[in-house]
Parts: sequence; structure tokens; C-alpha cells
Amino acid sequence: MKKFLRKIKNKITILSGTIVSTFVLASNKVYAAGSNTGSVDSFINFACDWLTKIGGIVALVGGVMFALGWQREDAEGKSRGLMTLMAGFMLVAIAQSKNLFGL
Repeated sequence: MKKFLRKIKNKITILSGTIVSTFVLASNKVYAAGSNTGSVDSFINFACDWLTKIGGIVALVGGVMFALGWQREDAEGKSRGLMTLMAGFMLVAIAQSKNLFGL
């Protein structure tokens, strides 16, 4: 019973410490309007353009793998094709979501 209570006490201590530190860190105001991030922004735009293209190629390859899985009646091939297709579209979506981060 003591071990159980000790574990509960430890968990409550960690949880309360995390909550307090989150409130302390979240209350700080950050002013970054005067920062010079033009070179970083241009690199991110360049990288996101290429990630979109690479994601499209990966999705295309995944589509071909999926089609070949259907032709061969291979369940594992279909599964791998769908996973590759999904990975390509996820890469495109991540590359297109740069405006979520203010870029």
C-alpha cells in the first residue's frame, strides 16, 4: 500500500510541476517583429518547394506500387503501395503547410 501511495505522490508531484512550469513559460511575451529572418525564410521556401516535388514523386511511386499489387494479387504489395502513397501525400501536405508557422 505504501508503494502505491508513493507512486501516486510522485505522479502528482511531476504533474503539478509540469503544469506550473507550463503556466510560467506561457506567460512570457515574445516580441520578434524586428528580427531579420529573410535568409532563413528564403531557404524554407526553397526547401518546401523541393519537398512538394519530392512528395509528389513518392506518391506517384506509391500509386504504381499499389497498381502492381492489384495486378499480382499481392496483399503485401498493395499495403506497401498505399503506405508509400500516403507518405508522399503527407510530405506534400507538410511542405504546403508552412503558412501555419507564419512563413
